[in-house]
Amino acid sequence: MSSSSPWPASPSLPRPVASNQPVWEDRTELQRLLDHGFPWLRFPPDLEARFQQDMVAQRLRHFLLSGLVALLVYNGFLVVDYLMASDVFWLALQIRLLVFTPFALLVLYVYWRWGDHILRWRSPALIEGPVLCSGLMAAASLAFILSSSSTPLSHYYHVGFIIVIMYGNIVQRLRFWMAVPFSLVVLLMHLGGVVVLDNMPPRLLGPIVIMVLATIVFTLVANYTLERDERRHYLLTLRERALVQELAQTHERLMDLSKVDGLTELANRRHFQDYLEQVWRRAQPDRAPLALLMVDVDHFKKYNDRYGHPAGDAALRQVARVLESNVRRPGDLVARYGGEEFVAVLPQTSAETALLVAERVRAAIEALALRHEVSNVARVLTVSVGVAHGVAGDVASPEALLKQADQALYQAKREGRNRTRLLQGPLPQPSQAL
Repeated sequence: MSSSSPWPASPSLPRPVASNQPVWEDRTELQRLLDHGFPWLRFPPDLEARFQQDMVAQRLRHFLLSGLVALLVYNGFLVVDYLMASDVFWLALQIRLLVFTPFALLVLYVYWRWGDHILRWRSPALIEGPVLCSGLMAAASLAFILSSSSTPLSHYYHVGFIIVIMYGNIVQRLRFWMAVPFSLVVLLMHLGGVVVLDNMPPRLLGPIVIMVLATIVFTLVANYTLERDERRHYLLTLRERALVQELAQTHERLMDLSKVDGLTELANRRHFQDYLEQVWRRAQPDRAPLALLMVDVDHFKKYNDRYGHPAGDAALRQVARVLESNVRRPGDLVARYGGEEFVAVLPQTSAETALLVAERVRAAIEALALRHEVSNVARVLTVSVGVAHGVAGDVASPEALLKQADQALYQAKREGRNRTRLLQGPLPQPSQAL
């Protein structure tokens, strides 16, 4: 027999289901995190790395949209520069429009234009880095403007650091453990500006510093809550995917079990019928040959009566294994047809090859040497095999080919059993379906 076949494999045993959807294998760990929380906003290393990578695409979209809005707001503060630091307005104009804005637009364009390439790296630093740098540059530009201005109103302009803190912690939503050092650096810039401006009114110094500190605390709390909720939603999504995959696997398992004979673990009669129809339809356009084997254990009722049903079941399982090992091409199918009868579908098989396979099966089962003292054929368990062969289109239907195999089996039994017989040629359409 050829070692390959154009026909699809039809295995009789259930197979594990593959899923294209990413899932987290350790559902116990997921549930533990959902139940007990993650107060430090950190998952176990493998899950943390996956979370950061899976969020890159979402973070990139958020960075582009909020970055563009934030740039418009940043330049809108030129009005405030004019009103509160008028003596350095032209300096502020150059810093905002000629330094910061071109740089920010270039970064946004690069991330928009080559976003797909950036996503392939799956590196969170490629997103968090520009956010952190843009916030610090905005704070530095404000600090420079304030240090260069000598107008009394510039003292009040220190509340502008509150906007920068809100940008990084709330608008761009830096990761919490990056938002903390970001906020502290902005606070140091603010305090450094206060030190530089030695003419800061004492009554104004305390309230402004308190407002900046309060903004840091409140925005960090909000930032922590947002990231915690994001992480929890991510865990729930992973758990849902795992449940969906488990349901799909269970469904597939049940579907496979509905095709399997419980005793022998071969395909059952229903699956055999479906597969025979499928093979027949595929064979018709090319008028491809097709062979069937029908195998019957000789005097099996006597075997059960003599040795008991458990021994009979064990014998059937051994017969099934022999059939599987001898009918082994990818497109072949072995099934239990009922009771002690088995069938095999052999697509793209000549009559001579089918007969050789049948004889190999018969001899292999006899070689098992399972004792059968009450058999009229031999002192060991034997089988009779009927072989049918035809060409799709010449034979009326798959039912007709099956009837041929049944008649060949009947002939083998009538001639003394423990033998193979072949019938081929067109038969009329049978009156009963499979």
